[in-house]
Amino acid sequence: MNNQTRPGIFLSNFIKNATLWLLFISLNSCAALLGSMGETAPPPEPAQPAPLASGTEIHFTILQLNDVYEIAPIDKGRVGGMARVAALRRQLLEENENLLTVLAGDFLSPSLIGTLKYEGESIKGRQMVEVMNELGVNVVAFGNHEFDVKENELQARLNESYFEWLGTNVLHQTGKKVEPFYKESFGFKYFLPETYLWEIIDYNTFQTIKVGFFSATISDNNPEYTYFEDPYAEASKAYLELQGEADVVVGLTHLERPMDMKLAAMLPKTALIMGGHEHDHSIDTVGNVIITKADANAKTVYVHRFTYNTETKELSLESELVPITNELPSEFNVEVVVEKWMQIQQEKISDVVTSPEEVIYNATTPLDGREKSIRNMQTNLGQIIAEACARAARKPVDCAFFNSGSVRLDDQLSGEITAVDIFRTLPFGGGLYKIEVKGSLLKRALDAGIENKGTGGYLQWYNIAWSEADRSWKIGGKTLNQSKIYRVVTSDYVANGKETRLEFFNPQNFVKWETAKEGDTSDSRSDIRKAVVSFLKSKNE
Repeated sequence: MNNQTRPGIFLSNFIKNATLWLLFISLNSCAALLGSMGETAPPPEPAQPAPLASGTEIHFTILQLNDVYEIAPIDKGRVGGMARVAALRRQLLEENENLLTVLAGDFLSPSLIGTLKYEGESIKGRQMVEVMNELGVNVVAFGNHEFDVKENELQARLNESYFEWLGTNVLHQTGKKVEPFYKESFGFKYFLPETYLWEIIDYNTFQTIKVGFFSATISDNNPEYTYFEDPYAEASKAYLELQGEADVVVGLTHLERPMDMKLAAMLPKTALIMGGHEHDHSIDTVGNVIITKADANAKTVYVHRFTYNTETKELSLESELVPITNELPSEFNVEVVVEKWMQIQQEKISDVVTSPEEVIYNATTPLDGREKSIRNMQTNLGQIIAEACARAARKPVDCAFFNSGSVRLDDQLSGEITAVDIFRTLPFGGGLYKIEVKGSLLKRALDAGIENKGTGGYLQWYNIAWSEADRSWKIGGKTLNQSKIYRVVTSDYVANGKETRLEFFNPQNFVKWETAKEGDTSDSRSDIRKAVVSFLKSKNE
């Protein structure tokens, strides 16, 4: 469809312009008739049609989101919320009908709702696709967390989506067969494109321009059913292809910030790269290329207003970071869908945890789970979770740690805390491993955690101290002994070498390890969330 923003726009504008033209003809006909009825009625001045637009400038807007895991507002309703984003989108449409709404990856996972079951199946992002469909999202990039879900679950979400997915460097692998991902409807397969062309029409002059999109996705999460090509090489190919087809070229990426900057240097005629992956807003310029990232969970969005001169081929761009707060209204249709899924969450959470609304702890000091905090420093919430991991072990341990990326709250917990709050905080869940490791391996792991500062690979710990001055570690108040065997508790994600820079930290390199027996839900080690709930309850006793 040429215009991806609103069905029927072309027709309605055509009718509007045609009606004005017929009115003009009718007025002139009436004037001629009056003139023929006698000399006493002097003919009126001929009506002059309104001057048409020069046609040299076309204006268009792109609304950018990235890394959205929560459909409802967060921070006690003060920020975020997809119904508020929809209200902003409606305002932007009234300002300019040439609007495209994009999301730069990470929306299917993780979330508390996504871990639950509905109508006999795991939800796994179904709620997000339904909300995005209603909101009017047009184009998305794959994010690494789209591949948290199983192959059949991803396929279901693809089939349910009304928006376009860009797969510039992401392919579907089945055995040795590699081909693009696809949507399937009524038995028809539609392969996802590598590029996307948006044709924009000036309804006064009917001039058109084309805006071309390429994508690139980081390969942080690589299940067997995916095949990642080199993001730089594939984005470069797409960029060169679009140079011959589009008047303006933009990127929609899910890469680390330095990777986006490298890509911008490689592709200097790109007007804008709209990125994801980092969860804090940023704007950078490399040469003439602007790179933007909004805050996660729709706490902010970027609004990009473009002006393209069809004669000089010059492009101007104004990028505005817009906070999504409770000062914005909620768009009714999207709010209805959000409320539906929040009700389902409320009903289904009891299938996972007994008495989900029971108050388990009263936090007089807010527990900090904000990503800008927990991915950069030790926070009180991180320390509580790490201590809960240690207490879940059936025998005393020396220390405990877990990756801060497990925490997806991006908020603070204060006052009365319920089990639901803990499940929202740790939506991935997962078991705990009690392991015995040599001090040298422990030091290497802790060093990697420090190197991961600013990302989800940064470690939160218990009974561990780090000295920045001499870059040394203490375990239980004593200097780490690289020859000693330490007893440690950590999450199954970290213990299986899945975290960035911690691939070496896995059972093959442990002296000994154990975890809960399969199916033994009474063992707190079976789920980190249960361990935290149990620990917080014990603090009230």
